[in-house]
Amino acid sequence: MEGEFVEIPVFIEQGNTNVKQVKATLDRLAQLTMLGTDTENQASGYSARPSFRDLMAFCFQPQNVVANPDVLFYRADTTEHREKLRAIFPYVLGATTPESLEKRWELDRLKREQRMKQREVDAYTKASATWRANLTNWVSEALELGLIDKELLKSNDEAHLLAVLTSLAQKDVPEVPISADAVEESVVEYAALQKEESRLNVELAEVRHRLNRLAELKSSVGQYEISLEKRKERLSLSRWLRNQAQDASQIICPVCAQSMDTHAAAVDAMCDALAVVESDARRVSKAPAVFDRDWATLNDTLRDLTDKINAVSVRRKGIEERSRKAKQQRFSTNQVARYLGALEQALVVYYGRENPGAASELETIISRIQTLQTELSLEQYELKLARVLGRLRKSMEKLASKLDAEDPNASVALDIKELTVKVGDGSGHSDFLWQLGSGANWLTYHVAATLGLHALFLGLKNSPVPGLLVYDQPSQVYFPRKLASKKTDLDPKIGDEDAVAVRRFFQVFGKATSTFKGDFQIIVVDHASRDIWGGGLEGIHFVEEWRRGRKLIPQSWIDAMNLSSS
Repeated sequence: MEGEFVEIPVFIEQGNTNVKQVKATLDRLAQLTMLGTDTENQASGYSARPSFRDLMAFCFQPQNVVANPDVLFYRADTTEHREKLRAIFPYVLGATTPESLEKRWELDRLKREQRMKQREVDAYTKASATWRANLTNWVSEALELGLIDKELLKSNDEAHLLAVLTSLAQKDVPEVPISADAVEESVVEYAALQKEESRLNVELAEVRHRLNRLAELKSSVGQYEISLEKRKERLSLSRWLRNQAQDASQIICPVCAQSMDTHAAAVDAMCDALAVVESDARRVSKAPAVFDRDWATLNDTLRDLTDKINAVSVRRKGIEERSRKAKQQRFSTNQVARYLGALEQALVVYYGRENPGAASELETIISRIQTLQTELSLEQYELKLARVLGRLRKSMEKLASKLDAEDPNASVALDIKELTVKVGDGSGHSDFLWQLGSGANWLTYHVAATLGLHALFLGLKNSPVPGLLVYDQPSQVYFPRKLASKKTDLDPKIGDEDAVAVRRFFQVFGKATSTFKGDFQIIVVDHASRDIWGGGLEGIHFVEEWRRGRKLIPQSWIDAMNLSSS
């Protein structure tokens, strides 16, 4: 449910959503962009659009991360989340806005369209130049094929020749001029013979196919007949055994030395099976005669078709030998068809270069690209990112100086490529977090980085990152080993110096939440006792001490669920 005020039900009898829908709802509420963060590496899954779950890297500092020198952000110890976090960092910092992302994606798309449109315009230009060079060849070939008269070629003007060829290509039914003596009866007969030969070849192929199938069937029947004979031989003994049993009242089986009466039913079953096999064998024995009759009929048909095809072939070859004009007619028709097809396509390409559409579209694309490039350059992405990181650096340095850093005056910066903190000294030398020692340093820079980032997020106009930060046992680096290993419900006690250091962290936590009054919440789960974080620190709110039987999930809830399920 969504709303300003939502009444939480005691029981949920039936679900009304799923995980995918919940993710989509959170993405919508966070007003996340629907575009990827990198137009140059669109195939990479790491450059996909940011999701609400990606933002959780900035909200959680579990026990294994809060003082980890190798991992600064939640779930950044896996390649998938580390690379995705690197990709979305400029976006969550506000250096890249949804509007600038849209412009980058549009710019990338327009550049691809520009390359395609430029190739199209270049192709038209090149084709136009080639066409002019080959114009005479096109006209000469049309003249040789008899498609145009010499009377039309009195003028060698380019426009006139183009008009002649254009008119030729636009004819609905191009006519190939044939002289009167070329139209002979043999041409008609030749076409009829070709048609007849094609029909006979189809029939011949069908007959051959039927002969092949019949041969396969004969072979199968022969194999089946052999199989039946073998079964008859095996079962024939059963009939002899039954006769023996009928002739004598008490007969002993010569094989198993038992009474035949006990196996009478089995012998009868075998005799019945023998009768079935003999019946099948009689029917199968009649099949060869039918096959032979069909085989002979098909062979006669095959010989008849072969003779007819040979006769047609002889007549067709005779016409070809007697009349070269029929042969030439066939060749000329194909040649004319090929020429007209090529001419039509060449004219389309030639006149396409006069069509201002492609060139006009290219000019529009180039103009829009220039506009987008100007707008993006004015946004000064690199400078904006440097300014944001500069503000973050000052915030982190201020926070680190109030915590338990080994050098309170050291320069502190967030490296969004390596996803860690860089700490520098006065000489200009810098070390990454994993190059530093001391758990106090690691905890200090974890807290400084995460609190500094949230201070930056809260200063943005529309930040998608929730104003929530959870620390799980930040004071663990100050607990003595022997105390941490004890299984006790008593409040852990730490030394005075360590207690002061831990108190600084709680003091900074409370100050941060008080500064942003209701827009930012820090949840700390820790073993430190009240005398560490109590004593009137600003912004601290005690929720519950889960010891001595008190638990996060009350036992009454579990009992109620067990009762309802039963």
